Amino acid sequence: MGLLIDTGTVEPRDRVDFWRESSCHAYHPLQIRSAVGEDFWARMWAYELGPLGFFRITAASNTMIRTERAIAASDPESLHVSVVNRGQLNASQEGRRAVARAGDMISYETSHPAVFRADRPFEALVTRVPRNLFGTDAEAIRNRTAVTFPGSDGLTRAAVAFLRGLFAGLDEGTIAPEHAGATVDCVLDLVRGLHSSPAYEAESGRPRSRAEILANIKSFIEASLGDPRLDPDEIARASFISTRYLHKLFESEGTTVCQWIRGARLDRCRRDLADPALRNETILAIASRWGLPGPQHFSRLFRAAYGCSPSEYRRASGLRGG
Repeated sequence: MGLLIDTGTVEPRDRVDFWRESSCHAYHPLQIRSAVGEDFWARMWAYELGPLGFFRITAASNTMIRTERAIAASDPESLHVSVVNRGQLNASQEGRRAVARAGDMISYETSHPAVFRADRPFEALVTRVPRNLFGTDAEAIRNRTAVTFPGSDGLTRAAVAFLRGLFAGLDEGTIAPEHAGATVDCVLDLVRGLHSSPAYEAESGRPRSRAEILANIKSFIEASLGDPRLDPDEIARASFISTRYLHKLFESEGTTVCQWIRGARLDRCRRDLADPALRNETILAIASRWGLPGPQHFSRLFRAAYGCSPSEYRRASGLRGG
């Protein structure tokens, strides 16, 4: 199949939405957040070999969230096993948390909520394996997702080399269809071996300072301001902390999570209202873009924050429109 999705084909402001919507059809439903805004980019190549799916994904920093709602919408009931070629992936599923760096492997299961976060550009080779192919091993494998398989280990090194060679063959079209059965068996054996080894445990990596955690939280929130459903539980999951600890972090800053979100949304609206390039956009469109869709509620919040209505602020900035 080759190149399947390329965000370079759409305008920069549309790329995150395009990536999320396209991935929903080609991959499975995910929430995608990115703090880099219009600098976001991503590409996906896809192949099939028998019952297996193969995806080469390269993208700017972003957070990928598999929610209960997304699972209800569509679930391929599969295990996704990733080789990290470049960058780093932080993963969380079923209470396990792990970090996979270049040369490592990591997995997640599509039928349960999961979060993957890349804090910088990354490339991953993802193999999708239908869960029913594992037979009686499926449950044991499910309990070993979001665990790092380190590239320094011999079995992981062998699996990485095999999968990289397999992807190269798919890219070049040199994998013969008559060999598909044997190749699928090799993949299943490798995946079973990785997930059954007692040598691999969840890894948290270097402990993060409060300042680092808070900075990551704020970056995630800023990337998610347009979603009116954004709430503390989702923020905590994406940040790999408990909701209680999330509230404590913001209390130490003299505010609350919801107050910080509201302030960030109002600030984005204020900037847009004063932007000459957006003079033809309605106030409602601007408010909705930043997660404040109710016109009366937005106007009340804006007046409380800035001492005037949105339309008054826009006129004071030398612009007109409502």
